Amino acid sequence: MMSESNADEMMSPKPEHWIDEERQARMEMRLEELYSSIEELKRENEARNAPDKLGWDDIAQEIVGAVTFALPFLFTAELWDIAKDISIERSFLVFLMTLGLAYLFIVKSRIGNLKKEELFHIPKRLLTVTGISYFISAVLIYIYGINGLAHFTPGQYINATILVSTFAVIGAITVDMVK
Repeated sequence: MMSESNADEMMSPKPEHWIDEERQARMEMRLEELYSSIEELKRENEARNAPDKLGWDDIAQEIVGAVTFALPFLFTAELWDIAKDISIERSFLVFLMTLGLAYLFIVKSRIGNLKKEELFHIPKRLLTVTGISYFISAVLIYIYGINGLAHFTPGQYINATILVSTFAVIGAITVDMVK
């Protein structure tokens, strides 16, 4: 059965090469779309797998981690007693142990996909994590009045800061490595 539209096509058929050209143009357009989609996926994958460079988002994560892990230990009287009784030498050893542990986490553990960035041959993340953690611990002890409550001397205040910072450093590293 022949309809009016069929009759028109039969009366003036399109040349075969024209159909092939039209089909080829559509196929080329689709191929172009596929290529651009593949390239976009490749760029997204490279960005996702790229090592994490230290930035403001990492600093914010370190602050959150340091505060979160320091607060529970800040309010324990046992820690205050240890800060009063421990010698400054032992406190310094705790400080070195904390730095060593932080170094192992950041540089040697390969837990996070972190970009290797150094400042004077010291990993930048180690500097930021420890700096933030010790600063936050000292400030929190002051803000909450723990130094007055526990009647810390300046040496005991330093001891308390070092002890609380042990946990703050671990928290800062942990939260920073979570992506």
